[in-house]
Amino acid sequence: MKTKSKILSAILSVSILSASLSAFVSGSLGVQAAESSPTVSANKYKLKDNIQDGVILHCFDWTYNDIKAELPKIAKAGFTSIQTSPAQPNGTGTWYWLYQPISFSIGTNGVGTKAELQSLCDEAEKYGIKIIVDVVANHLRGDHNNIDNDLKPSEYWHTFGGGIDWKNRWQVTHGSIGMPDIATENPYVQQKVCNYVQELKSVGVDGLRWDAAKHIGVPSEGDDFWKSVTQYGLYNYGEILGGPDDRSTGNEDIMKEYTDYISVTDSNYGKELRDSFNSGKAPTSSGNWSEKGISNDKLLYWGESHDTWSNNKDWGFSNEMSQNVIDRAYAVAASRNKVTALYFSRPSSTNKESIKMGEKGSTHYTSSEVAQINKFHNAMDGKADYYTVSDGCSVITRKDGGAVIVKGSGSGEVSVENGGGYAKPGTYTDAVSGNTFTITASTISGTIGSSGIAVVYDAEPEGPSASVTPGSTNYNTDELTLTLNCKNAKNAQYSIDDGAFVNYTNGQKITIGTNLAYDTVTTVTVKASDGKTTSDPETYTYTKVDPNAVKVVAYDNSSTKWSKVNAYFWSDDNKEMTSWPGKKMTDKGNNIFDIEVPDGAKYVIFNNGDSQTDDLRIADGNKIYSNGSWQNYSTVKPTQPTTAPSTTVRPTTIATQPTTTQPTTSQPATTQSVTTQPSTTQPVTEPSNRILIGDVDLNGTFTVCDSTEVQRYIVNISTLSDEALIAADVDKDSVISVKDATMIQAYIVKLIVEDSYCGTYTENVAPTQPTTNVTKPTTEPTSIQTKNYVYFNNTENWSTVNVYVWSSKGSTYMSWPGKAMESIGNNTYRFELPNGAEYAIFNNGSAQTGDLKIPDVNMIYSNGQWSKYSK
Repeated sequence: MKTKSKILSAILSVSILSASLSAFVSGSLGVQAAESSPTVSANKYKLKDNIQDGVILHCFDWTYNDIKAELPKIAKAGFTSIQTSPAQPNGTGTWYWLYQPISFSIGTNGVGTKAELQSLCDEAEKYGIKIIVDVVANHLRGDHNNIDNDLKPSEYWHTFGGGIDWKNRWQVTHGSIGMPDIATENPYVQQKVCNYVQELKSVGVDGLRWDAAKHIGVPSEGDDFWKSVTQYGLYNYGEILGGPDDRSTGNEDIMKEYTDYISVTDSNYGKELRDSFNSGKAPTSSGNWSEKGISNDKLLYWGESHDTWSNNKDWGFSNEMSQNVIDRAYAVAASRNKVTALYFSRPSSTNKESIKMGEKGSTHYTSSEVAQINKFHNAMDGKADYYTVSDGCSVITRKDGGAVIVKGSGSGEVSVENGGGYAKPGTYTDAVSGNTFTITASTISGTIGSSGIAVVYDAEPEGPSASVTPGSTNYNTDELTLTLNCKNAKNAQYSIDDGAFVNYTNGQKITIGTNLAYDTVTTVTVKASDGKTTSDPETYTYTKVDPNAVKVVAYDNSSTKWSKVNAYFWSDDNKEMTSWPGKKMTDKGNNIFDIEVPDGAKYVIFNNGDSQTDDLRIADGNKIYSNGSWQNYSTVKPTQPTTAPSTTVRPTTIATQPTTTQPTTSQPATTQSVTTQPSTTQPVTEPSNRILIGDVDLNGTFTVCDSTEVQRYIVNISTLSDEALIAADVDKDSVISVKDATMIQAYIVKLIVEDSYCGTYTENVAPTQPTTNVTKPTTEPTSIQTKNYVYFNNTENWSTVNVYVWSSKGSTYMSWPGKAMESIGNNTYRFELPNGAEYAIFNNGSAQTGDLKIPDVNMIYSNGQWSKYSK
């Protein structure tokens, strides 16, 4: 739609440190580690034993836990393998930091932990799914202050630098591609990487994708790296973009030498596939490297990759192509014999700087056209293929098997060549559309459905399945009628809210929601059996919503600090709902702006008339766009609006709120002073129709349960009434956050906290005084930190430590080399962050770190990594 501006925002993540929450989650709730799914047969989904023989789903930037939750659907869609993002340590934030790691080890980063990776591998094995991890071994992060200490010596690095002549193979393997090039021919470097490979294998990883493999030499070039790292029985494939170099001829032998050790990508063929379908034409080529003598069982094809999507205008422009164009390209790629193919899960953003690690991408991989292509690939394994272009279609026939027909554009009737006479004559049902196709010795005829893809073969009957119509949704009526479905089943069962399973028949209707409160979530789980096998349980969620509620989107302006905020809306069919720059949003205070969503609007751009966000698809429900992602947003309708917060933001991930001016409502002159705490009991008599700040459970006393209720609300375990929301906003900043929970705990243990209203009542009415004496603490309490700091561990033993900070909007707060940091002992230094600061360089005036994205407030930078600071 509109021209997009580059906006960098820190993704803030704050863990709840309160011991009371930990005790609550592990004790009161009885929450345990997620149970493993029911044991499934490893061949239930007819997946392949070897990665090269199947197809790969690239869960780019997904967390390990998100992947784990999707395993049943991934297996059902026919994917033998899943590729994750790199597991090496490098913090959180924008996706490309994962490709600038600091170590050869499994670390904690934006996609998860070592334990979570192992848990994913263990669970995937039950489905017969293999896990491939992306490995970065050509380089580490450019700032060598942060990498493994034993790899810092210059002997482990090439010194050629940048400015590579891409036709010069030596420069390709020795030059910098943004970060210094590691000397992979060095035995010690090889051993470091080998140790990492063995560590990955130890947690259950089955295969490796080698990033920038073309920049690592082969044995004929004096580099035995590939001999060393591929000796551990794992599947290996390497990213070879284009070819080993840019010569039109003469590099085929090098490519073949790579395939002595690893499979390789054919990116040029992938580009031809998507470019052809994007122009509405079937591609004429049957391959690129295969035509130059590279064996198909050493090749990997794709329609698009993370590079073609995530690098703005570089690497092929696929983020400007429709998903259907890519699906057509993938259908050709994944229909070939011996070649493996990769299907890319698209992120929600097309802008390089807005794509964040840890954000789950598209689940379009479950679509019929993709799943049926995968099942055809698996069923046709070992059958020779024949590629031809006929009647404007790509036609892939398999010897003594079936065919895949992909129109260059559109859909409709076709009559195409039965290439090589490979496909078996007969009458078949297209696995995608259900239409009838006829195959003769020379032709294949039928009608291709709306996807433009037909999969025609003698497919095995589908196993039992169960589903609910409609699928997971919100409803705004008192009741919702659901239809329970099953296919290929002798018996089917459903369960509501994890209750006992009850038998049902296909088409049976049930009603949920009667007399339930708004915002109640009902779960319905279904499964089916044919007497031999039982389908994996499918769970659907239904949320009852207020019919009078208006869908709202909000924008968190705390990092951009725009003087005005507009929202520009449009629909799926590109219909404008507002003229540019859109409608002015309502200022709700505390840098939060919101607006009602026009009927039919599917996309929005937040802007100030000049700067703007990306094109954003509006998420379901009321949402706020904060720090580069959608989060839950709820508006509060207080019973006493003069004192209640006007809006409450409840993020799905807890974020430290910006320091803002407190609401103008003054503290009542007659309220109990917050610096004087009762020595034993708390107020027990509440004035009529008044709310005691901090008394979240509304029982007239203060206990750790009040703090816990706040934390339960923040992490979406529970909801709060309007009165409880007012009581929970202890600092009256219109946001319920971990800070409020901490202030309640401080009040209980008689600590004085600035800005806390805990213990006071609304509307200037003082509480009935407790019967026991009210005394001031006999010793000066330790104050709770309410300022936002950044910390630095001076492991380099600099004599002076400075920090230079700035923001993504170009705001500077100091001149170089910055401000001297305050020493707080144990070689640790701190500095109070100015509002809006997002980046830092720690330095001593000469030596310095790299440009560091500050992931959150009150974080410490130590040995090349950020972590939460604690005393």
